[in-house]
Amino acid sequence: SDLEISINSSLFEYCGIETFTKTEYPLIFRSEHALVSANMDWSKVNITLLDGKSDGLEGALSASIMTHLSIHNGVLFHASLIDYEKKGILFIGPSGIGKTTQAKLWNQYKNAIIINGDMAMIHYEDAKYYAYGYPIHGSSPYCKNRKVELKGIVVLEQNSENTIESLTGIEMVERVMQNVFLPKWYEEGVNGVLGTVDGLLMNVPVYLLKCRIDQQAVELVERVLFKKDV
Repeated sequence: SDLEISINSSLFEYCGIETFTKTEYPLIFRSEHALVSANMDWSKVNITLLDGKSDGLEGALSASIMTHLSIHNGVLFHASLIDYEKKGILFIGPSGIGKTTQAKLWNQYKNAIIINGDMAMIHYEDAKYYAYGYPIHGSSPYCKNRKVELKGIVVLEQNSENTIESLTGIEMVERVMQNVFLPKWYEEGVNGVLGTVDGLLMNVPVYLLKCRIDQQAVELVERVLFKKDV
């Protein structure tokens, strides 16, 4: 509620010079046909669509949201997110590794709710880390407006056998940071994200799951995260 984004496609031309209307703030960057300007704390953002085209609008919106989040104890992840027994599990890894596939397996075998198959927001509040759905979901069809306390982060690797191990130290940091969006155009935001991730990794367990696409991989994670005998 404290982020205001305005979108327009109006240009004022005089003597061959184009002026972008409603750009009250410094121009920050361009995403294809979208120009973005924002105030100092990224609470007010204006997006101007050039030539009336919407190419780049999705990228501009994501950049605006994640930059605003960065200085408010929030971070945007490239991940799939599920709600299982009112707890969130975040699956991370490179594109094509099977994040949405694992989420679908949890839905199939455990009736978990798939919140988003491609993006998720993490926010620190009330001494806990919560995961949220995201209005943009890439090629995944799953997109729910839902909040859940984060139970664990699972880094995915494809393998012929199902194994799981706890990650710590440098390897944990490297694996997680590969899936974090950093607003590199905004130094204060980068520092904010690093601080949020630092706290996240000290309080939420991270596991490496080498797995097949089967029910056993689901049971393995459930046993470790929820201490269940299955």
